[in-house]
Amino acid sequence: MSNASYVLIIAEKPKAASKIAQALGISSRKVLGRVPIWEGFFKGRKAIVAPAAGHLFSLATNEKGYPVFNYFWVPRWEVDKNSKHTREYFNVLRSLAKNADEFINACDYDIEGSVIGYLIIKHFGDVRKSKRVKFSSLTKEELIKAFDKLQPLDLDLVEAGLCRHELDWVWGINVSRALMDYYKTVFNESFVLSAGRVQSPTLIEVLKRHVEIETFVPEVSFNVAVYVTLNGRKVKLENEFEPPLTKSRAENILKELRKVGFLEVVNVVKESRRLNPPPPFNLSDLQYEAYRLFKMSPSETLRVAESLYLDQLISYPRTNSQKLPKDLNHLSIIKSLRNIKDYREYIDEVLMKKRVLEPVEGVKEDSAHPAIYPTGYLPRRKLTDKESLIYDLIVRRYLASLSDPAVINVVKISFKASLYNFSYTTQEVLKEGWMGLYPNQLKNYVGLGDLNVRVGSKVKVERAILIKTFSRPPPRYNKSTLLKWMESENIGTEATRAEIIETLFKRGYLKQVRNGLDITDLGIKIANVLMNLFAELSSVQLTREFEDKLNKIISNQIKRGEVIEDAIKLLKPRLLSVKNLLEDKDLSKLLELSGEGVGKRRCVLCSRSVKYVINGNNLCEFHGIAYQNVIRKFNVWKERAGLDFKSYVEELSKTSLCGTYVKEVLTLFK
Repeated sequence: MSNASYVLIIAEKPKAASKIAQALGISSRKVLGRVPIWEGFFKGRKAIVAPAAGHLFSLATNEKGYPVFNYFWVPRWEVDKNSKHTREYFNVLRSLAKNADEFINACDYDIEGSVIGYLIIKHFGDVRKSKRVKFSSLTKEELIKAFDKLQPLDLDLVEAGLCRHELDWVWGINVSRALMDYYKTVFNESFVLSAGRVQSPTLIEVLKRHVEIETFVPEVSFNVAVYVTLNGRKVKLENEFEPPLTKSRAENILKELRKVGFLEVVNVVKESRRLNPPPPFNLSDLQYEAYRLFKMSPSETLRVAESLYLDQLISYPRTNSQKLPKDLNHLSIIKSLRNIKDYREYIDEVLMKKRVLEPVEGVKEDSAHPAIYPTGYLPRRKLTDKESLIYDLIVRRYLASLSDPAVINVVKISFKASLYNFSYTTQEVLKEGWMGLYPNQLKNYVGLGDLNVRVGSKVKVERAILIKTFSRPPPRYNKSTLLKWMESENIGTEATRAEIIETLFKRGYLKQVRNGLDITDLGIKIANVLMNLFAELSSVQLTREFEDKLNKIISNQIKRGEVIEDAIKLLKPRLLSVKNLLEDKDLSKLLELSGEGVGKRRCVLCSRSVKYVINGNNLCEFHGIAYQNVIRKFNVWKERAGLDFKSYVEELSKTSLCGTYVKEVLTLFK
């Protein structure tokens, strides 16, 4: 390689570097060690395209203990044993930067890509001689267009990214070290524990849901179910009256219905409804659907989507947008997609006949990237099963967004018997529209054909029965719904939420259970310590406030230093207070902070610390809440089912809807 100066184009990963080099006609591939680079010419100048391997730098400190607020950037491979592979990329880029006199950050156009490229240029090159390139897919056409419109370095985004890293580091290392100090002092155990600015409120939210579920006592209620025959099919009617709730009232309604024996048709309403297509996917919607349909975790969905992006098959997946670019050539994309057999018939029969291809859009926007769409490039290798599933999801959603609404014929028949109203609603598809892409959804709209019923006609009651129902606990979170919760609370980012959830599993704070996820015993202890020692630092509100501050850095309303200073002002006094508390070594007091009991101050049902003394029973917080719920709900059961307390306890013992802590508490009543 000559020593003549050149433009150094820095890509985030080798695969992206390869696509950029191909698009720009920089075709001479070489390998330095195990790192591929490409040499050629760009706009008449010698150019080299070289990849990073994601982040090459990490924050570190040489100070022990806590609080610690002095830190600096170091090569990632020096502090992270799982990043040893980045050393070669680090050395190659450092070497190449020496003779470069211009730098282009061609890493992914998001907050992390901006930081990755910036730190490489800052440490090895010259920020003043740098440009930024913005693209949302790795297609040749988009890359050529993007490199024709080079922009200045996105320093506001870089500042926000650096601030996020510093904030997370300062928060994480200090609270994590305090947690480990607590565990060493109280339990004489040394192992890696972690807490984080976003991780901690997420763990606490799972604990709150755990307590709701495991202290849940169902309420009983009674109702009637009425069946009639329509077009030869027995169907259950919807009740259009206030639920009777009590067994006696429901039995009185049944007597009356059986006495009358028929229902009179009092109204028949027919209407057509339009069901608009869904907007194209953003990342969280894609993750939600992939979990709902295939039980793929959010982190796995992102990994697969990134693989499809690097293969040029889809646009950049880390986006919050539900809007497509105004200049996107939809006709070109669907003409290409019709080469795939699964989509050909729909494209030919529906989309190719449309005069205007205008996508439906959602309300969410992202200044960096559009919604996820297929580029029109076709797979050049056999996709894995998971890649095929995610690619198909994205293609169908994109095609749906270009399609006409579905039209549904809705018939609602209203019935009356005595004082009680009932109804039956049937829905049939008149025009498939976008739903033609989703055959399984069409199954939900199979009607009963032409219903030959008129107002004034009478329909025999085929069956009328008493039904007993129970209220249900809130559903357990799964990885997808927990991510949705994080998004709704505006904590974390599209890029980090799935990874944070996985970290909670890796640390042993969360576990997978049959119908979702749950908190472990270790997770409960950690959450208790966080709530007792770092309550204000672990709140959703504070986490959200700092997210807002990070966004204000991007819009240049606030400086990075101010945000870090605010964080230190919050952290320092709390950390010093915790340190002093641990130095006092009041073990009984410290134990109770984790919820663990001491000596006789233990829950009679578990080892946790006593929070309630009820009827002479020492109970922890969880069992105390469960006990109170059992007492409180008795009046509902007594009124509705006519049970005495003993029978009530027996009924609760039989139902699977009671939480674990409730089942344990019930033993105290026997």
